[in-house]
Amino acid sequence: MNKIFITLTLVMAGWMNIQAQTKHSAMMDGGGSGPYKAVMTDDEGLPGFTIYRPNDLQSASKIEGNLPVVLFGNGGCYRSSQPYAKFLTEIASHGYVLMAVGEWRIEHDPDEAKVWELDDEKSTLKTGDAKSLVNTALNWLEKENLRAGSEFYQTVNTQNVAAMGYSCGGIQALIMGTLGDERIKTVVGMNTGAFINGGPLNGMITKDDLQKLTTPIIYMLGGEEDDAAPNGRDDFKRINHVPVVLATYPSVGHTATYQDHQGGAFGQMARTWLDYQLKGKKQYENLFRYSDKGNDFEGWEITQKGFDKTKTIRLYDQSINNNEIVKTNDIGEVVNYEKVNDPTLTISLPETSKATGTAVIICPGGALISLSWQSEFQDIARWLNARGIAAIGLKYRLRNGFPDMSKVDTSKGMPRRITVTEFGEIKNANANPSVLKGGDPEIDNALNDALEAMKIVIAHAKEWHIDENKIGFMGYSAGGGVVVNATVKATPELMPAFLCSLYGPALDDVIVPKNAPKLFIGVHADHPSVAAGCLALFMEWKKAGIDAELHIYGDKTGGLFGGGPQADKNTPNGSWQEAFYSWLVANDFTKKN
Repeated sequence: MNKIFITLTLVMAGWMNIQAQTKHSAMMDGGGSGPYKAVMTDDEGLPGFTIYRPNDLQSASKIEGNLPVVLFGNGGCYRSSQPYAKFLTEIASHGYVLMAVGEWRIEHDPDEAKVWELDDEKSTLKTGDAKSLVNTALNWLEKENLRAGSEFYQTVNTQNVAAMGYSCGGIQALIMGTLGDERIKTVVGMNTGAFINGGPLNGMITKDDLQKLTTPIIYMLGGEEDDAAPNGRDDFKRINHVPVVLATYPSVGHTATYQDHQGGAFGQMARTWLDYQLKGKKQYENLFRYSDKGNDFEGWEITQKGFDKTKTIRLYDQSINNNEIVKTNDIGEVVNYEKVNDPTLTISLPETSKATGTAVIICPGGALISLSWQSEFQDIARWLNARGIAAIGLKYRLRNGFPDMSKVDTSKGMPRRITVTEFGEIKNANANPSVLKGGDPEIDNALNDALEAMKIVIAHAKEWHIDENKIGFMGYSAGGGVVVNATVKATPELMPAFLCSLYGPALDDVIVPKNAPKLFIGVHADHPSVAAGCLALFMEWKKAGIDAELHIYGDKTGGLFGGGPQADKNTPNGSWQEAFYSWLVANDFTKKN
């Protein structure tokens, strides 16, 4: 009898312990938009933290597998996550367990919630809060996941964790990412960044500490009114050893959209990144690796680095007095080059599983005195890579300035702004009839660089998963003229498989070779001489009996013509990319080998 009594007592004690774990529970914002209605709770065994999770953990884990974990630091380093309850609930409803700093409370009292002022004297406490999310909250959850009878029993994956935080809490997320804890697989910094020149949070983390990050990281920032945006952009500029994404939503300030229904745009972006990093959802790869936003992320500006190991190689092994000028933006991206005399190739390859074998050697434009590198190589390279096409950027030799017109040979006439309706006045498709006496060695240098680039890509084709029979040229403006001239003068071994010129007429007389490739042209009608030259080039190709496709976009059609995924596809000329891709598809250049 005593044995039965003792057994019943232990069972009852265990049952009471299970029921007593959750102290409070509330469903915020309708439980989120995900498939698992989420609740905001706390637990007797974990004082000082609030948990956001699917209400029915067992059902969610049966469908999803063990759920990933997110550790969250609050704005202002407050001890309350309530201001972000809608945002956190939304993420939890998609199959996540979130552990946030601070006691459970529905009514947020800033004076009560704030534990300290933002000063250097107590910054170690803020660092301690970051570490306690890992050493206390995560370790507790790890034990609960293994404890039979816990409501978390076998429902979470504590080896698959994100460190996430907003503003000051974002600094805490960065700290968590530098601890070297292998359970943390990614960092999400929201409206945050290490301070550049001191500040109220200086001492929590330094710019040098960023080199201790070991996982992919995303910075989600607002526009000009986001005080933390300069810090975040500077972090992005400095991080070069792990994959890093910079997602900017210019229409909001520092407070972003966390208190909007379902966390607003920032809720969608954060959850999508977590799905990509912690759940391996490949459908989001184009968004984060290639900035291909589709229709779901309008309003965001996205850039990244570190996902693909791009490399740069020199065309010629020779001693050169290199005095080139490199202009960059505030996140360290190259915008353009000037005074190039040491040509290079930048190799940007798609993920091997995506590779079609097709490659495009790209020559940006800039009147032969500069190269528009960002808009006419980097952006379009991401767009091509997302479609399995290798992008090879050619930084070809440039002039040091405009040519001396006193040395121009005027026997072929002087350039003038010929309209499309006057294209017949352009002879032999040459929109640049006046050349320097004795020829133009700088134009020759550029086209020779293009041919050397073709030779190098062919030599490395097997290494770069490229089909040497599917390598084409693409050029913008003066770069278009360079690739047209290079194609006309190419030997059979170096003839491209296809040719694309974007507002780039020929820079010399055109005699179309019998083995010339198919040609794609895109240009604005209101670009005098250039449009007429492109039309003349098209006619020379057709007269030679070789397939060509010409898109002349109307006057004042708007949109960005050369900007890769940033182009406005809702404008006629902004849709040129899809027209070009359709042309590649029709000509069998997108089929995998």
